[in-house]
Amino acid sequence: MTDYRDVTPGAHSDNAKEVLRYIVNYLRHPIEKIKTLPDWNWTTLIVTLVVLSMASGVLTGLVPPNFFRLMGGFIISPLVGVTTTFIGALFIYYYFQVYEKRTCSLRKIFTLILFANIPFFVFQVGSEIIPPITLVGFAFTALLMAVGLTENFQMDKRRALRLVTILFAIVFILWLWNRIDISRLERLG
Repeated sequence: MTDYRDVTPGAHSDNAKEVLRYIVNYLRHPIEKIKTLPDWNWTTLIVTLVVLSMASGVLTGLVPPNFFRLMGGFIISPLVGVTTTFIGALFIYYYFQVYEKRTCSLRKIFTLILFANIPFFVFQVGSEIIPPITLVGFAFTALLMAVGLTENFQMDKRRALRLVTILFAIVFILWLWNRIDISRLERLG
């Protein structure tokens, strides 16, 4: 059996530099960059997602500092990030098959969701201080998803907006439910 792994010295550091450069450029021009997604392999995508969600989770644990939230950000955030991104990618993948009557690349959909979630990861850091800021981050994510769906998958703009509006409504309801549970626990405790 032939082994095709890249064993070139420095290949991993070059890949990491490319990813970092792309993310910095993405943060500068998110709307433009979401229109043309990078064609990265699954390993690069998952490692990027794990690192981004871990950084967001750890920073969230530092504002204000809390050891348990910090450890949760280090361990739980990457698991939640990968799981929710895969679920979202599968949802959109099957949406295309059922409603658009076509099959799109799951890896490309995953890439779209990963990059659309970056504003959510950034705004999540301040969520402990100002809880509704999570919704602001997700609103930016929804906007980027709509642009990405229309530009990368040639989805009708109206349907893309309807789809992300439904997703935003679901997230809003879950967020509201969570806030009610937290306030109920605080009154009991």
